[in-house]
Amino acid sequence: MSFNRNGATDRLSRRHLHLQSFEDVLAEAKSLSRVGYHRVSKWSLGQICDHVSRFMDDSIDGFKSAPGFAPLVRPFLRMMYLGKVLRNERIPAKMPTLKELEPDEWTEDANALPQLEKAIARIQDPNVEFVASPAFGNLTAEQWRKVHLWHCQHHLEFLIPAARDAQANSSQG
Repeated sequence: MSFNRNGATDRLSRRHLHLQSFEDVLAEAKSLSRVGYHRVSKWSLGQICDHVSRFMDDSIDGFKSAPGFAPLVRPFLRMMYLGKVLRNERIPAKMPTLKELEPDEWTEDANALPQLEKAIARIQDPNVEFVASPAFGNLTAEQWRKVHLWHCQHHLEFLIPAARDAQANSSQG
């Protein structure tokens, strides 16, 4: 994909992440905030954190709106994509973002990280009750958590660290 920065075009490609837990998600987000990053797509770290946090919150509080055609395409989406998401596979198709889940254009990275931490704490609560997914229908709590983990990983793959994370490197040696 192309990425324009001050009139220059860089060829950057989405990276592969293998996030195993929400602790990994938070560590990755904090690392990107600390070392900086390049965007492969349109959203900043703050926007990504805002988006995935809203999605997590809505999976508990309810989705305000879903396209009218959602019930018609839900069986297809469930059949074609749910298994891949639950197995943590990449999906080549781009799913449209519900209007209510689009991030604020000016979301600051530092402000969105606590929002992400709070949303993750909510979905990890053992007593949480999730609503039906607009795309996949009814999911178990474990399935919802896997969807959220996949969703975080999917978006974070579009941010390329600008520098090595000195703190992570020093803890390994």
